[in-house]
Amino acid sequence: MRHNIHTVVFGIVVGMLPLTGLHMCPAQAEEPTKTIQGEVVDPAAYLKDGKRGAELADQTSEAVNGGQTLAILEDGSGSLYLLLTEEVGEDPNELVYDYANQQVKVTGKVYERGGLRGIVPTTVVPLTPPSTNDQNAKVAPE
Repeated sequence: MRHNIHTVVFGIVVGMLPLTGLHMCPAQAEEPTKTIQGEVVDPAAYLKDGKRGAELADQTSEAVNGGQTLAILEDGSGSLYLLLTEEVGEDPNELVYDYANQQVKVTGKVYERGGLRGIVPTTVVPLTPPSTNDQNAKVAPE
């Protein structure tokens, strides 16, 4: 009998926690900012057929015009980062559209869930000769 009373009291206390503003879950940490370097790719073409490279720029642009979200294929690790947005309705491809199948350096918040990675880009710099890097950088609007 005593065990059942403790169970009932515990259930009532836990059930009331949302009303008190206290939560049993830890506070969600701020997502880390990371800089990655790699190629802007059509993730569908890359995942299905391994297609990538400058010769696919027109095909990638066509995919974007059809609604495809682009991704960054990270140099070295081969990790694929889907481009994400901070707010619903924003265009995830806005900062990278002009760099289809080109090498870029992207800085932004990184998210990972279930083995899938994504990045909300804040800055995208094409990896071209140093004399033109700064003037070609794109920064997300605030």
